[in-house]
Formats: sequence, structure tokens, C-alpha cells
Amino acid sequence: MRSQLARHVLRRLLASELPGALPPSFLFSRPALRTYPVRSRVARTPQRRSFIKLFQKAPRTLKEIDAEPGYETLLQFRAAENDSVRPPPRVELVKAWREFFAYKTRHGRVVNSTQALCAQRVLLYLSSQSTNERDGQLSEEDLRNARECFSKPPRDDFTHHLEFSRAVYTELKQRGAHQAKDFYSLVAALSQYGKVLEARDLVLDYNHEMRNKESDVVRLRHFMPVIRGLAKEGHESELLEFVKQARQAGVEYDPALHGVMTTYFAQKDNVGETKLWFNKPINKNLPPAPTTYYEILKFALRNNQQEWAMGVYQDLITGLESGPWSVDKHCWDTSLQWAVLLLGKGIDHIEHMLNVAFEHTKDKPNSQPNMGTINCLIKVATDKDDPYLAERFIALSGKMGFEPNYKTYMLQLEYRIRANDLDGAFAAYQSLQDLEETTKDKELPVLNSFIRALCGVPNPNYERVLDVTSYLEQRRVTLEPETVVSICMAFLKNDETYEVIDTLSLHTIHYSVAERYMVRKAFVEYCLDKKNSTARVWDAYALLRQFFPEVAPEARVKIMDAFFDRRRADMAAHVFGHMRAHGNLTLRPVLETYVRFLEGIGRCPDEESLKTCHNMLKMDTTIQPNTLLYNALMIGYAACEQPYRALDFWKEITMSPEGPSYATLEIVFRTYEVTPDGDGLANELWEKIKRMDIEVPENVYLAYAATSAAHGHLTQAKLLLEDMDSVVGKRPNLHTLGIVFNALPSEEMKDQFESWAKDEYPVVWAALKEKYGRRRNDEGLAVFKLRRPWKA
Repeated sequence: MRSQLARHVLRRLLASELPGALPPSFLFSRPALRTYPVRSRVARTPQRRSFIKLFQKAPRTLKEIDAEPGYETLLQFRAAENDSVRPPPRVELVKAWREFFAYKTRHGRVVNSTQALCAQRVLLYLSSQSTNERDGQLSEEDLRNARECFSKPPRDDFTHHLEFSRAVYTELKQRGAHQAKDFYSLVAALSQYGKVLEARDLVLDYNHEMRNKESDVVRLRHFMPVIRGLAKEGHESELLEFVKQARQAGVEYDPALHGVMTTYFAQKDNVGETKLWFNKPINKNLPPAPTTYYEILKFALRNNQQEWAMGVYQDLITGLESGPWSVDKHCWDTSLQWAVLLLGKGIDHIEHMLNVAFEHTKDKPNSQPNMGTINCLIKVATDKDDPYLAERFIALSGKMGFEPNYKTYMLQLEYRIRANDLDGAFAAYQSLQDLEETTKDKELPVLNSFIRALCGVPNPNYERVLDVTSYLEQRRVTLEPETVVSICMAFLKNDETYEVIDTLSLHTIHYSVAERYMVRKAFVEYCLDKKNSTARVWDAYALLRQFFPEVAPEARVKIMDAFFDRRRADMAAHVFGHMRAHGNLTLRPVLETYVRFLEGIGRCPDEESLKTCHNMLKMDTTIQPNTLLYNALMIGYAACEQPYRALDFWKEITMSPEGPSYATLEIVFRTYEVTPDGDGLANELWEKIKRMDIEVPENVYLAYAATSAAHGHLTQAKLLLEDMDSVVGKRPNLHTLGIVFNALPSEEMKDQFESWAKDEYPVVWAALKEKYGRRRNDEGLAVFKLRRPWKA
């Protein structure tokens, strides 16, 4: 029932034309993981199409997928809101809300921008109406739990995350249930999601109002999110002024504030301000944060400040050997990093420093070097792009008796990927795979880059790709869009469509509009790549249509044109038919789309596809025929060797208020070219044009000359070419001579024309023969390899 419900909601969303409508494929749910064990997977041979195989059983079945709990109900509400129909009952909405955010909290999953939009709209709806039902109202705990899920930023648009945070605070305030932590969450959201100046004003007003009502610890904690936000957004003058106000209010210059200010100016390579803020004494004589030290070190190396950095390093060593920092493990780790990067010390010296650290911290086991210390050194080697040094640090860890941990293997994986050592990277992956640790968000980019590296080689090891993706899927990790693209493109090239289906099913449901666009764009580009076989392109299009029904008409038309270029008008007709049958009216063909299809028939004639399109046109009440459309219909029927049917549309044009265009005249002359009695009709039209004293463009003149040639009037055709300069102001070029030559109906006439052209236009004829080779047409006559496209 669940999947049927999703399809029902899908159809309603597809029909919506509101700007806020959700992409329909957000409704497809996700399997927990792939439906087969990777290590027992049987490699399949490339898929081949045959009639008999239609009755064979699929290589394996695809698992029925389950949506995130409660999400379908939220989507139903959004669909009902778009359609202005009755939404689900309040009790169901509240239940869905609790299930959805409990799931997000339990698995630590990010709320994407589309889910944020749904949640925000549901919250506004539930808040706008009062109810006495206990189960029909969100509690304060429900609101706060949901708000916590919004603290992780999405990959793209965070507008709805910000609006949701505002709505939660407003609702709590209206209920009289807001607390200091609620204000802090609002300030953090504003600072994180691009509204830090608004957050600054709120904090200053709040600090003034609550000066004597709250403790300093509670009141002053609101300053740091704003300070971080101002630094992140680059508001330098506002940052300096706000820090000054924060210090006046009583905010201490602790390692956190010291780190924000120093890092801000260090990353901008502002030497004076960086030194000023770093040298300011930290409260309680605490050491700078390890991340601050590392930023300072990189800053010094970038800006040729090694001498100043040596002074910082000496102060650090002094504090470790005889000062209060002697039992601070982070400071010992930092000193080792600086010894490698700043002093260039080798492995032997680092081993000696580790022994010194052990000696100084022998009474403090928690302060002694451990595998975390070695990981800090491996990170330095990784940042230096020195995989050999990183391997020596790992060897040193074994010598010191340290056991590699999850972080060690992740770093090893990272530097081996950078060194393009995929075999070594896979060995590191296998080591971390055996550890029972939860994959952390900050480590996911490394695993994603590993998958992309595996897929990016000329001959990917597909078993390894599936091994890594299954490992992540079992941990309910959503891959980055770039990674999904790499996987899909690799498996498409190997004709493993089922793997592509699994990958798209597992991940695209959790993507926002912008993320889905990245995957969708890659599939469109794959379909447009002429290097890919027609069969593979069709498979890619079928998947694109299934998983991304929101594909824009422009992309669909490009794919349609690509099939015409591949001489597959039947496939192009299917693409057009899918547009015509789409449930969303904004994605259906417009008049220009019909014209584009019929022009495609002009270069790839197919009578059945032509009739299919024409029948759709007859049933399409949104299209009002005009000259452009009639031109296109003439093209289609003339190309399919039905000239008399094409001339019916010429009559329609002559009787219409709009009348013919120059393109119409060219098309009708070209239609006369393939009409048995077309020479007489062409002469009549030409005489009428001359009587009306119509200015004749080159393309129309050439079409008439080609028509005369096609009906065997060689002398007339030659006279037209000789008079061309006086009529259209241009002498015949190689394209003109080639088209007339190709139109002649016999080898004898072609020989005569060639002799004449050599005498009259020797240079042009020589250029024609040099640029365009000849071939034999279906009738065995010599023709130049000239393209003569139709244009409505």
C-alpha cells in the first residue's frame, strides 16, 4: 500500500504548476541496502536485446523500497496544499512529524531543503489553527527535537532551514514556553544560515534587556555564534566592533575567541592583524587551540613568516618543558607537527621527541602520546602530499606499540588516493571496514572521493566499487551527487543497468532540487555523447525518465534531437510521446517542440513517427496552428515522400491571415522538387513571385534552381545560376553548385553540368570537389556529401 500511496501523491505533484511544487521523484522511497551480498555477486555479461530475452527472468529482482517514516504524510500535506484540497488529519500530521524527526535524530541524517520546506509548511499549518485534541498538537519537546535536526546545514539551499528555525521560536514564544536555550538556537541558526547581522542586533538587544535577569554564563554564550558567523561571512568591520562590544559585556578572550579571530585574519593573509590577535594573552594562560596553531603554521609558511613562527614554536616548547602546558597532550601533538612542517625534522627526530613527551607525562597517562598523536603527523604528511613520509609515520606507530584506529585508516586512504595508489587505498579501506565504528560525517568526503577514484580509471574494478558502496549503504550513508554520477556512468558503460537502478533508488530520494539537478545533468550529457552506443543511450534515457520526471523540456528536446542524429526517429518519437503524456502541463510540448520534432523527421524520415506526432498534434487543444507549424508539417511529409499531403499545408498557409514566410517558399519549392508534376507548379509560383516583385533571398532562389534541375531542366537550371548575381546579388558558391548537381536525375546530365561548371566557375568547382567528396545515392547516382537541412 505504501508504494501505491507514493505513486498517487506523485501524480498529484506532477500535475501541480505552482512554483513551490516538489520534484515528484522525492516520493520514491529508499531500500535499507542492496538486496544481494556483494562478495557473492555474479558478474554479468553485457546486456543484449533480443525477442526471446523478453520472456527470460530478470538477472535479479529489485527490492520494494521503504520511505523514511512519516515523510510520505508530510509530502501528502505539501501536495494537498499545492492543489488547494483538504490536507491529512492533524493527528496524522503530528504522528508523521514525530516519526520523521525521531528517525532523523536516531540516524543523524541531514534534513535536506525539500524536507525542510515540507516541515515548515506543516508547522505553519498546525500553528495557525487551535485544537483541543491532545494528539493533534505538537508539544514543545516535539518542536525542540525537530529544531535540533536542522542544526546540520544542507549541501545547497538553507532558506527553509532558517525559516523553520524562526517559526519554531515564534511558536514557542507565542505559547510562553521559550527559554534562553531557544533564543540561543535562533541566534545560532541566523548566524549559520546567512543572517548574522540580524543575529548581532538581537544579541545586543537581548544582552541589554537581560543584564540583571540572567547569569553571565547564560547571557554571554550568545555572543560566540555571532562572532563565528561574522567571520564566516567576511564582515570585518562589524566583526571587530562586535568583539569589542562582547569584551565590554564580559566575554572572556578564551581559546575559542582567540581561534576565531586569529584564523580569520590568517586565512586572509593579513600579517599584522594575525600577529596582533594571536599574541593577545588568552584568559587563564590557556594554550591556543590545536586548530589555531595549525592555521598559524600554514599562514607563516605562505607569507614567509618563518622567523616569527620560530618564536611561536619556542614559546610552545618552553611551555611544554617547564610551564603549565607540560601535561597538555594537544600541545605535545602540535609541537610534533611544527617540527615536521616548520623545521623539516625527519622520522628519527620525531621518535626522539615522542620519547621526551613520554618522559614528561609519565605520571599522566591520559596526556601521553598515542595513536592520535601519530594521526596528527600523518595529517601533516598528507597535507604535504608526501605519502612516503606518511607511511613511515605509520611504521613508527607500530614501533611505538600503537594500534591504528579508524582515523588512521581514513588518513591512509586519503593520501593513497592522492598518490593514485588505488590498490593501497583499497587495502586501507578493508582495514577500516573491519573496525566496528560509526562512519562520521566529516570522513564521508574521503570515502566519496575513493569511490569516484575507483570509477574514474579506464577499466574500473566494479567489485571494489560495490564493496565500498555497500559498506556505506549498510550505515545508511547518502552518497554525494558527484559520487552517484561516477557510479552510474561507470556501470552504464559496463551495461549493468540494475546497479544503476539500485544506486539511483538508494540515494536520489534524499537529494534536494539542486543535488538532483547535478545527477540529472550528467544523465542528459551521457545521452548527448555521440561516443556512447544507441542502446546505452536509450537505457540512460529510460532511467532518466523513471527517476527524474522533472527533467526540463529543453533537455528532453536535446535528447530527442540526439536520437534523430543517430537515425533513430522511432526513439525520438518515444521521447516526444513521453513529453506529450506527462502529467505536468508545464513539461508538455509547445508549438516550437512540435516544429523541432518535424524538422527532425526532415533529416531522418520515418512515416510512422511522423503520423504519431501528427495525431498527437490533432488531439492537442493547446496548440494553435500557424505558418511555422504548417511549414514543419510540410517538411515532415515532404521528407517522407508524401509531397501532395505536404502541399495541403501549403494551401492552408495561403488561405491563412498570416500567409507564407520566406522559409515557406523554400520548403514549397523543395516539396515541388519531389512532386511528379512539381516543375509546372514551381514555374507558376516563380512567375507569381516575379509579378509581385518580391525580393528573393538566396535560399529561395536556390530551392527553385534545384527544383528545375530535379525535373531534368538542365538548361533552365544553368540559366538561373548564371542570373543569380543579378537577382540575389551573389554569385553561385560551392554549396549552390553542389545542391543543383545533386538534384540532377541522370548521370548524363551530371556530366554535362560538371563540364559547364568547370568552364564557368572553375575555382568554385575545384573547391567543391576538394572539400566535399562524392558518394553514390540509393539510385546509384554520384552526389556530393553535402548536408541540406530543413528549417521551418
